[in-house]
Amino acid sequence: MQLDALSVTAETSGDKRDAEAYQADISRSASGLTLEARETPQTVSVFSTQRIQDQKLNTLNDVLSQTSGVSVKEYDSARQYYYSRGFEINTIMIDGVPTLFDPGWGTGENSANTAIYDQVEVIKGSTGLTTGSGNPSAAVNLIRKRADNTEFEGTAELTLGSRNERNAEVDVSSGLNQSGSLRGRAVVAHNEEDSFREIGDSEQNVVYVTAEADLNENTLLTVGASYQDNTNNAPTWGGIPGWYSDGTRSDYSRSKTTSADWAYWNTQHTNVFAELKYNLDDTWTLNGRLNYGSNTGDSRLLYVYGNPDKETGAGIFPYAGGNFSTDTSYSMVDLFISGTYELFGYNQPLSFGISSSVRDFTSDSAFATSVEPIDDFNAWDGKDYPEHVWGESFLYEEFTDTQVAAYGSTRIQFSDSFSTVAGIRITDQEVDRKEAAYNDAEVIEHTGIVTPYLGLLYNLTEDLTGYASYTEIFTPQEERNRNGSHLDPIVGRSAELGMKAGFNDDRMIASFALFRTVQDNLAVADGTNVVAGTTDQAYKESEGATSRGYEIEVTGEVMENWEAQVGFTSYEVKDADGEKINTEQPRKILKTYTRYQLPGELSAFTVGGGVNWEGDSYATATNPVSGASERVEQEAFALVSLMAKYQVTPEFTTQLNIDNLTDETYYTNIGTFGQIAYGSPRTVSLTATYEF
Repeated sequence: MQLDALSVTAETSGDKRDAEAYQADISRSASGLTLEARETPQTVSVFSTQRIQDQKLNTLNDVLSQTSGVSVKEYDSARQYYYSRGFEINTIMIDGVPTLFDPGWGTGENSANTAIYDQVEVIKGSTGLTTGSGNPSAAVNLIRKRADNTEFEGTAELTLGSRNERNAEVDVSSGLNQSGSLRGRAVVAHNEEDSFREIGDSEQNVVYVTAEADLNENTLLTVGASYQDNTNNAPTWGGIPGWYSDGTRSDYSRSKTTSADWAYWNTQHTNVFAELKYNLDDTWTLNGRLNYGSNTGDSRLLYVYGNPDKETGAGIFPYAGGNFSTDTSYSMVDLFISGTYELFGYNQPLSFGISSSVRDFTSDSAFATSVEPIDDFNAWDGKDYPEHVWGESFLYEEFTDTQVAAYGSTRIQFSDSFSTVAGIRITDQEVDRKEAAYNDAEVIEHTGIVTPYLGLLYNLTEDLTGYASYTEIFTPQEERNRNGSHLDPIVGRSAELGMKAGFNDDRMIASFALFRTVQDNLAVADGTNVVAGTTDQAYKESEGATSRGYEIEVTGEVMENWEAQVGFTSYEVKDADGEKINTEQPRKILKTYTRYQLPGELSAFTVGGGVNWEGDSYATATNPVSGASERVEQEAFALVSLMAKYQVTPEFTTQLNIDNLTDETYYTNIGTFGQIAYGSPRTVSLTATYEF
């Protein structure tokens, strides 16, 4: 029997975007709910796999340096710190699991290799609902690669570049049984590069494995582990002296180092995780997550201080400290239920759960019993200077940070146009600090910390959404004053008002946000003062610290074969007396990047590039001769990058990247301890990629 033809058409309900898109789907990291970009009442910058590959953003630090509104500065060559909206970022999440870190200890989280992540999200403003801390700067969420392929496929990549850069990466995934119910994935990466300074080099090795198993039609088990080893040879500790002995500003080249060839700062990172997802029915799932990690660090460093004579180079002295070892471990258990319920004629998403986390940190140190003098700093290149003779080790710092929290969030749709996102988190925290070299034993407890969150969304048109969000802030601080006492927790509130527009079926999202944050007890640098008995920067509390400003960002498909990510931020941050604070951070930041695949017969070529521009900034430091306060300024500057890609065959691609095309000279540190540090000069790299 011959039947009539039946034609079936359908629209996809999943991801509309292809593998080359810059506008990626966001995760649960902002509100605890799975929401689209236009449904999230906060500014979110997402770096897709394609965006990361186009600019060769190999580490988390590389990604943040390209993130709209984020300012990246350096303590020294091994430690970077990050600011957004005038405040420091101190929260990194992995698949939504918060792992607080302290950039001052340089334990290497900022060097996390992007080879093991599908995308990176930066959620601007306070994320206390999901992180437990109401820090109003931003939170970073790293989304791991998953074992979601039933067929064998993979990618091999090799990069050669300036300063002996050599990078290699292999990413392989496959089904592990005939039915595809068991799947696996493995990533191996190796990176190495010389410093642009007179001595120094770095090396990074990464291994990541993960597997997924469909235990039955309702149960998915995911397990995985990663290991990353970072080696930094001859890193600087601090910067170059900012003044000569006559009180005039120093003038050294970018290649000048303050390190020695025996110095090193090495870290190792291990993470093991397991996730179980069980479908209770068609709408509700039970989720359990276990996460354990450990970070260890070992360093032998040279710190120099003083002000050299302009002609003879005399006047620089070696510090007797610099021997450190760190050991951090963290464990986290999270159990939550997510699903939908019907209200007002709509299916409303809901998620609630409990979590517990423990972070242990220990640091040991030692002082030198003998150091060699430095005669002529002008001729110093860090070579052939003998290592300090180190004394006995002692406990520098030790604490255990325990947090238990209950949380919940929901989106309530009142009509086709109006909805709210509401949530609350209740946290108990205990910090048990042991007696150590520079502090007494103490137990700090905070119980019943309530972090509310409220967001309002209104669809003005089919493609335009207005929103407002509000949350409160409670953030314990690790910073200490000049007497060694820890500062009180930050308290305050944060609000954001904005609009988001979708274009090309939401393949491009444009957002505009006004924000205002008020904080008390905010840690700000106490000039050039240090914590008694250490070389650590001392801080003081600032009352009524208020940040206000706006952000504009456009990400996604401008037109067919043309992707872009553009963002501009402008803000002011002052204390209760109207005095500017954190002035070393630029108040205006523009970051742009774009790629375009040429049409027709030239379609094998893709070109791209971008500009990062920062407005002027300054730090106030003390002239070592006159004793007067002086501004150390960084004038506005722009860094230009270019990319060109050629598709040799469907499987084989070559790519050229140039960063800091104009070889701009700029500071990454101005005035900390009366010292300065320079940013990287021009770099060029060539990458070959083969897909199989």
